Amino acid sequence: MKHLFLLLLALPAFAQKTYTTLQVPGRADYCKIDSAGRSVLPSGRYVTPAGRSLRITSDPFGLALSPDGSKAVTLHDGVLTIIQTATQRAVRVPDYAGTIKSPLGGATFLGVAVAPDNRTVYLSNGDKGRVIVFDTERLVATDSISLDGNGYEDSFTSDLLLNGSELLALDRANFRLVRIDLATKRITASIPTGRQPFGLALSPDKKTAFVANVGLYAYPKVPGVTKTNKDTMALKFPPYAAHTKESRDGVEVEGRKIPGLGSPLADEAMSVWLVDLATNKVTAKLKTGVQIGEMIEEAEVVGGSSPNSVAVGSRFAYVSNATNDNISVIDYKTRKLAGTIPIKIDPKLDRYRGLMPFGLTLSKDEKTLYVALLAFNAVAVIDVPTRKVRDLIPTGWGPTRVRLSPDEKQLYVVSARGYGAGPNGGASFVKPPQGTYIGDIQLGLFQAYPTPTPPRKGGTLPSGSFSPSLTGRGWGRVLANTYQTVTLTDDGKNPLPVLPKTRTSPIKHIVYITKENRTYDEVLGQLETGRGDSTLARFGTGVTIKQRVSTSRGNAGRTTDQATDTVRITAADVMPNHTRVARQFAFSDNFYCDSDASIHGHHWMMGTIPNEWVEAQSASEGRFLPDSKAPGRRFPKTTGAIDPEDYNEIGGMWEALKRNKISFYNFGQANEYAGSVEEWTTTQFGAAQSVVFPMPEAVYGNTSRNFAGYNTNIPDQYRLKQFEEEFTAKWLGKSKQALPQLLTVMLPNDHGAGPRPDFGYPYLHSYMADNDLAVGRILHFLSRTPYWKNMLVIITEDDPQGGVDHVDAHRSLLMLAGPYVKRGYVSHTHANFGSILKIIYNILGVGYVNQYDLTASLLQDFFTDKPDFRPYDAVLPDARVFDPQQAMKPYKLPFDWRKIQKGPEMDDRADQRADHYRQQNDGY
Repeated sequence: MKHLFLLLLALPAFAQKTYTTLQVPGRADYCKIDSAGRSVLPSGRYVTPAGRSLRITSDPFGLALSPDGSKAVTLHDGVLTIIQTATQRAVRVPDYAGTIKSPLGGATFLGVAVAPDNRTVYLSNGDKGRVIVFDTERLVATDSISLDGNGYEDSFTSDLLLNGSELLALDRANFRLVRIDLATKRITASIPTGRQPFGLALSPDKKTAFVANVGLYAYPKVPGVTKTNKDTMALKFPPYAAHTKESRDGVEVEGRKIPGLGSPLADEAMSVWLVDLATNKVTAKLKTGVQIGEMIEEAEVVGGSSPNSVAVGSRFAYVSNATNDNISVIDYKTRKLAGTIPIKIDPKLDRYRGLMPFGLTLSKDEKTLYVALLAFNAVAVIDVPTRKVRDLIPTGWGPTRVRLSPDEKQLYVVSARGYGAGPNGGASFVKPPQGTYIGDIQLGLFQAYPTPTPPRKGGTLPSGSFSPSLTGRGWGRVLANTYQTVTLTDDGKNPLPVLPKTRTSPIKHIVYITKENRTYDEVLGQLETGRGDSTLARFGTGVTIKQRVSTSRGNAGRTTDQATDTVRITAADVMPNHTRVARQFAFSDNFYCDSDASIHGHHWMMGTIPNEWVEAQSASEGRFLPDSKAPGRRFPKTTGAIDPEDYNEIGGMWEALKRNKISFYNFGQANEYAGSVEEWTTTQFGAAQSVVFPMPEAVYGNTSRNFAGYNTNIPDQYRLKQFEEEFTAKWLGKSKQALPQLLTVMLPNDHGAGPRPDFGYPYLHSYMADNDLAVGRILHFLSRTPYWKNMLVIITEDDPQGGVDHVDAHRSLLMLAGPYVKRGYVSHTHANFGSILKIIYNILGVGYVNQYDLTASLLQDFFTDKPDFRPYDAVLPDARVFDPQQAMKPYKLPFDWRKIQKGPEMDDRADQRADHYRQQNDGY
């Protein structure tokens, strides 16, 4: 019996198990651009574009070919590129030297068409509500056609195409299709469409126009709000959650009746409309794709299908439904839906979304459909008769449009981000002509590829279960660029399980802290254990702070204003807590934001892949006009939240947590909608609403009503006051509840803003110091609570656009802290937002939501099974840079450093004393 007992003691507590995981192929690589080989993206995926590639300006969302095939014209944000297809020589308008003027005035959106003369092009002037006529030989604008007039104003030109002697154009502001007679330049008809008309196509017989509408709701102005009273009358918190009874019918909030948005299943919402051009009548309103409220594999659909582009044959039209990863087929002779083409790529991936079909084109024989997969970096070649994917063509990052040459010998593809960004600073960096801002340095790609030959009659189509090969072409290469199958043995010790729901982690609570707009080098570039460039560490320790000062100087009787950099502070410690946390706990020097800017970042961070609507809008100028008669001018374009138009099919992190019954609570995320009011007094939620936008239903009831999210007018110190008070009241006080398994906390002031000396921010660096102290304080506070022993804190940025980095413009901050995080550790494993979500999902037992979660790198190297429970001690930043007392002065609140250092009051002493004697008297 004794020997049996000893044998039992020797047995492992957790039997080793082997699991198969999918992880990105670049998990051991740093981001790099290699146009002759394979480039490593922020996601850890590779891109190896097939055929001939030409780097062009970023974000080409419009593409048209001349009728003779000699030219391709791409449309970008305020830029067009004219490409000679035979030589792949390109002219950028305007050019970087300033010798070729822009005809666009900075405003564009999607639409471009080339006239039969092969030199005249028609360009969407987007926000300006015009069509620009441009001569590609003389490189000058020859005319301009306004969509305003006849009772319409504030037009916004979207997609357009030529129809003989007329031009068809979509006006997304006024929800209409416009017909323009090119001889007279007059509008001959305005035909109502659904909301936010986005894609336009024409049947071969020129009788039927197809309009793809990506809008879901028409958003009303908040009653009672005017231009002069919006600071006080805007709603302090969103009035309702999306897709609820309240959002349909309206609700009374803050003493006002807030109108509802109606049904998300309305004909006007995310649909394709057919227009008879002989009568100017709408003949069909079709709801393509999967509808909101349906169930897919026990998950409720919350995102509309986002039908965005249409290709038309002699009888059938094909519509790309971005959210659903499928193609709807319309029999437009009967004006009915005729089926769906699911884009099946690989059995390991197919149950998850992550392709985002966007632009598409149909071969002349109508047997092959080519579809740009925006989120999968490939073009899908679909065999129409069998409705199956026949092949994949590797592209650059984020393909948007695809076209066949007139002779169908070449396939042309444009990609929004090409090979990625690459470095945008550092000792050996040479500034390119396009500049160093992430949105400029990251060039797009124009790709020419010989048209794939279909299989011979009787041949078999690929099954989709190919073995990836780095040297393979087509399908195999695309899969190899996307993921590798990695077999791992789990001995039960690492606090991060290999897969969700396989075992219990000692980590019970995760605090997910998100910040704004910083790169790795500018904050942590001085750390000797990481791959940094200390010369770029402007927010590090011992730095010099300069400020640009305007000076007047007389010269020959004239006075000129000049700006000079003047040293204000030397040897300043701007963000000492970041350095301290990184040294004491663990950080990554190989983490990248998938995002370029906040509009992408707040989607990616919360597990939502930005769709074509988000990407196209972020790459275009657009005025938000809440008082306009044009309903589309109150368009959804959040920078710090997620709009109903943006929801993925089954949502993102919020919805996944709710489905899996994981408790969570949100401090400040999902707060910044279009047209929000952000003043220093807007302290309840950080941003007030002048237009009615709903929050995602899953997070609406789990969001603090008294925590200021994004608003750099409010100190992060004020947010810490709000956080500590609510945390103490809910989870430490007399009637404490159970701490949720996940807390999300936004600390946004490292975004930076202009100097505000009277408010305690004399320099840009002051915002960084404010944010740094907040990060230090929250760790100081959390590590002194009883929850610390089972806690993980994740600290990251939403995007890197504010700074520069010598490895890649997307490289940013990722720091982990907690007892089960290794001390003094630096991770070199390639990581992105998918890696962070994989940590959250694996620990909390939540199934993956999309392909980016599924294939992200697994960051087990951060963790240890030997916990260290020592708390973190926050430090003050340089007082010359930021004075927290001065920042809190406008609110008439003290900054009590001694009280902060003491930590949370976990129990009320009087209550505890009374309870002690009560128990004594009761005989306990």
